[in-house]
Amino acid sequence: MSQFSTLSVRERKKQAAALCHEVHGGANGFTMDLGKKLSTPKDIMLEELSLLSNRGSRLFKMRQRRSDKYTFESIQNEANAIALDIMILLKSRI
Repeated sequence: MSQFSTLSVRERKKQAAALCHEVHGGANGFTMDLGKKLSTPKDIMLEELSLLSNRGSRLFKMRQRRSDKYTFESIQNEANAIALDIMILLKSRI
């Protein structure tokens, strides 16, 4: 038994069951209204991430630079591969 609890295990289980019963709808069919989930606009989140005032923003920027680097490299590699394929096709026709 926890040092902070004065209830027995059976009483805690009863309380937990009562709370679950209330949240999922009791015998009368009413459910607990937890309200609407707050949503933060995307532009506000991106604005906060663009500020370099905290560690999370700096880490986000570093991760973004790394992913951009690999994205641009893969695009260049694909363009080079296509150009190479075209050159091989042209040489085989000659």
